[in-house]
Amino acid sequence: MKSYFLFLIVGLCLVACTRTDTPATAKESSAAPTAAAPDGQIKPTITLSRERIPKEGWLKMFGKGFTPKSNVQSHLRRPDGTEFREVSILTDAHGGFEHDIDTLLLMRGVHDLWVMDSATGLTSNFAHFNATEDQGPSERPIAPNY
Repeated sequence: MKSYFLFLIVGLCLVACTRTDTPATAKESSAAPTAAAPDGQIKPTITLSRERIPKEGWLKMFGKGFTPKSNVQSHLRRPDGTEFREVSILTDAHGGFEHDIDTLLLMRGVHDLWVMDSATGLTSNFAHFNATEDQGPSERPIAPNY
């Protein structure tokens, strides 16, 4: 029952999304240019647990190299070029984070994902995943070994 309400809350958040003024295709990179990391600083990086996600599946995003104990802004762009509202995520003491993404209500197709460090203005790499019509396991993915 708790899972149902979690899906419902996530779904409502996704429905309350905004659109960008000028849609871009999913393969274009229309976000702000990535600032260069200062010498000796790790560039913020995100990785995904999977790149091909079945309907009603889970995706986990992992971030590292961000400002410790600070907010980052996650960006998710749909296949039609419109963007969901930014999601604010708090990093841990090492500048890392984990974030679950439920694909149940996502549009099918390739989505773009990137994260901006609010403290430094640095932008991570772009990651891409494909939300498909495939049937597949619905369990949450586990963290990768770095």
